[in-house]
Amino acid sequence: MTVENSTKTWIGSSPTRLNGLAYTKGQVRYSADLIPAGSLHVALVRSPFRRAAIKTISKDRALEMEGVVAVVDGAEIAAVSDPVPPAFPFPPPNTGRPVLGHCLAVELTSYAGQAVVAVVAKSPHAAEAAAERVEIDYEELVGVETAEEGLLPSSPIVHEGWTSNVVGEDRIFAGDTELAFRQADVVVEGEVEVRPSTVAAMEPICYIGSWDVQQQRLTVTGTFQNPHTSRWQIATALRVDETDVRVVAPAMGGGFGFKMAGHPEEFLVSVLSRMLGQPVAYVENRRDTLAGHCREQRHRFKIASTRDGRITAFEDVFIADVGVVGPCNGWTMPLVTGTVFPTVYHIPNVSIRGTVAASNKAPWRPIRGYGKEIANLVMERSIETLAAKLEIDPVELRLRNVHPPEALPRPLPSGLNVDSGDYPTALRELKALFGYDQWCKRRDDTRTSEIRIGVGVGVELTPEGGARPGAFPSGFETASIRMSPTGKVEISIGVTSPGSGNETGLAQIVADVMGLRPDEIRVRQGDTDTVPVGTGNASSRAILYGGPAAHLAAVDLRDKLAICASNLLSVDVAEVSFEGGYAIVADGRKASLAELAFGAHTRPFTVAKGVQLPLEATRSYQPSNVRVAPDANGRIATYSSFPYSAHAVAVELDTGTGHVKVLDIATVHDCGVMINPTLVTEQLKGAIAMGIGAALWEELKHDAHGLLLTDRFKSYLLPRATDLPTIKVGHMCTPSPFHPLGLKGAGESGLAGALAAAINAVSDAMKPGGATLTVVPMTPPRLLDQVLPDASR
Repeated sequence: MTVENSTKTWIGSSPTRLNGLAYTKGQVRYSADLIPAGSLHVALVRSPFRRAAIKTISKDRALEMEGVVAVVDGAEIAAVSDPVPPAFPFPPPNTGRPVLGHCLAVELTSYAGQAVVAVVAKSPHAAEAAAERVEIDYEELVGVETAEEGLLPSSPIVHEGWTSNVVGEDRIFAGDTELAFRQADVVVEGEVEVRPSTVAAMEPICYIGSWDVQQQRLTVTGTFQNPHTSRWQIATALRVDETDVRVVAPAMGGGFGFKMAGHPEEFLVSVLSRMLGQPVAYVENRRDTLAGHCREQRHRFKIASTRDGRITAFEDVFIADVGVVGPCNGWTMPLVTGTVFPTVYHIPNVSIRGTVAASNKAPWRPIRGYGKEIANLVMERSIETLAAKLEIDPVELRLRNVHPPEALPRPLPSGLNVDSGDYPTALRELKALFGYDQWCKRRDDTRTSEIRIGVGVGVELTPEGGARPGAFPSGFETASIRMSPTGKVEISIGVTSPGSGNETGLAQIVADVMGLRPDEIRVRQGDTDTVPVGTGNASSRAILYGGPAAHLAAVDLRDKLAICASNLLSVDVAEVSFEGGYAIVADGRKASLAELAFGAHTRPFTVAKGVQLPLEATRSYQPSNVRVAPDANGRIATYSSFPYSAHAVAVELDTGTGHVKVLDIATVHDCGVMINPTLVTEQLKGAIAMGIGAALWEELKHDAHGLLLTDRFKSYLLPRATDLPTIKVGHMCTPSPFHPLGLKGAGESGLAGALAAAINAVSDAMKPGGATLTVVPMTPPRLLDQVLPDASR
């Protein structure tokens, strides 16, 4: 029998973050702080060519250097291990197709920067010095420079064993777009080209492999977003039982998707430690961190409407260049892009044609937004260009075409089922919060000036709770809760925290059920030996899936304690409620949870009569809004919830220099029920900053040979605190009808809307609607060369 808790005090509040002071005082130990004394260190020798055959490797000069223990090449690794399997399998008919699974190149290098030789030494400096003395003779081969080139019939094949460079394709249709475009009153076209960028997390990746010779068991500690996935990959490649591998994820200095499973170095330290019988550590330098790219896509869109601005058709054709495909799941992001169209808008006729292609570039690493941000950007650019053509205010055009709240839930053409929302109210609240009319007046006053103001709006739909069949693991999360004999509550859960504070939100959920304070709940995460199998951190699942699992487990534990209280206080179990650390009955009598726990463990035949001991419970949660059976169009639904937000940005553009200054940012956000509003707000602000950075500054550049040029923060430009104004945030709440707690997730919200609004603002400063070709980011040189040459300066 489930006993209802009489108090609900923590969900929706913002208590102090668990361990928050430890973070602010610098007392938290990150992965690199945990490298054991006496560990060996790895430096990597990387290929300078886009594609090359490895002729010879000369190690003698490196081995002669003081402190060097070993110099290992790909053939030696391949002799004692198998390739690392992919975290996400290819969909049929390409299931089982090989990927670049070796942590060091074997015979052939496939991208500039690929690791060829590992130098292991007693200090990182000795390893780096010796790496410079490794001599490798290459035969440079013709490589594929771009996805478009890779799709030509005459192109070399990037992956051995493949018959083409097509990684994947998606075709999504609704209605009859050809007929709708022929019958439309107005049709506009445009392009959006997104240049590669990355996440630039404060903490680079770090892994420490430690093989226990006596127990024949491996422990790997490091920057893992997906500990159980990494354990499975490492064990498979090492040819050992999964139970003989332990993966530990300590505190993390930012994940953003970038630290999801599948990095070659995860396996490299593992196999080197087993080969050498000592702990081996790898700490990535900033240059190598910036080498992992993503987001590189080119879109050609077309949108049609009636004269009064009712959108009738939308078409998008895109190509994504994902580089080579490795064990990481970054290559799947463009396959998500197409599924999001047409976002929040009612458009009866839709056609999406996406092609994902391989080239001889570094593998994509996952990044916050996960392809959804590109779909929102393209959709919002099309809305903006249509508004300019129709001479309708962009917000008004959006209001005429967004779905009303009563139209939800609704399916997207891709088969995803959008849960809830009130898009018109969000847009109207955004106008008020931002001061839209006032900013538009200021903009109009500068139309002919050298210094111009631009105003941009962007609405985003961000599917969350990804649960793709075949991924490891997929559509569930599990939590185990236990109460010690002294009444202490500990929850072990398969989700991890990338530094976002989700452990506080999980504690709040459990605290509400148990009648305790969040700081009385201990949350254990990130250790495959002690927590249930789980995804780790991805797609807002920590709270979205982990939260209900924790809630269900806590309810089961509370029910056991209610029986104990009914035995101890001689009342019916239905009369027991929980508050302030006590089980309370109507006449005012109460028993502390500590008293109940101790009684259950020491007097089980009386206090715990009728209870299935111990005082523990394990529960899993699976979402109801995920569908794995194909619909009539052969589509499945792999995302369970759909937070959204509306954004506005004002910029100042100097037409003489191309310099852009951000003047104002506002957003109205809806992720359903917020467990901790402060955590949601700050998470949202961080995503907005990332979106603005992607719009205006952040771009990875390479030379003619594919070598990275933007290899430090002097050349890869991030937004600084002084580059952004105070971000104004408003919240709405339309609970998801498919989630037991009404949640939608907030892990990725804000990036796409801010990205689109900033691009639209700069375009608006150039001319209403902007140019038909938009290259992202809109940097000063790009603005001057491509957009402003005819502007009065």
